[in-house]
Amino acid sequence: MPEAIIQDDDRAYRELKVNVATLKDRSIKIGFWGDESTEGTSITDYAMYNEFGTSRGIPPRPFMATTFDRNQNQVSKFVEFLAGQIVDGTNTVERVLNVLGAHYQTLVQRTIREAVSWAIPNAPSTIAQKGSSSPLIDTGRMVGAVRYEVE
Repeated sequence: MPEAIIQDDDRAYRELKVNVATLKDRSIKIGFWGDESTEGTSITDYAMYNEFGTSRGIPPRPFMATTFDRNQNQVSKFVEFLAGQIVDGTNTVERVLNVLGAHYQTLVQRTIREAVSWAIPNAPSTIAQKGSSSPLIDTGRMVGAVRYEVE
C-alpha cells in the first residue's frame, strides 16, 4: 500500500491571521447622520431628544439603550457565529461586518416600532396633535433613518 503524503503549508492559518488583522481597526456605527430633517429639526437631533429626553417635556425613550439591553446576548452569539465563518473561511470580514451592521440596524428599527410596549406613553396632547398613541413613531422618518456604516 502506498504511503500517504500529507503536507501542511499553514495557508489557512496565514489567511486567518490576515483576516484577524483586518478586523483590528474596523468598527460598525449604528445611528443617524446626514442632512435629513423632520419638521425643521435634524433627524440626529430628533433621535437624541427621544433617546435622552429634553427639559421641554419630552421624556426619555431610550430606543438605542433598550435595543442593546434586550439583544446583548443574542447579538453576542451572532457575532460568535459570524466569527466562526471568518475562521473557517466561509465568509469574508467585509461581508460579516455588513451582515452584523444590517442585523443591528433592523433590531433598532424593531425597538422603535415596538415602543408602545415599553416606552413612556405619549401625553394626551401629543396623541391629539399627531393622531396616534405610538411613541417614537409619527411620520416614520426616524425609524427609516436608522443607518449603519462599516468603518
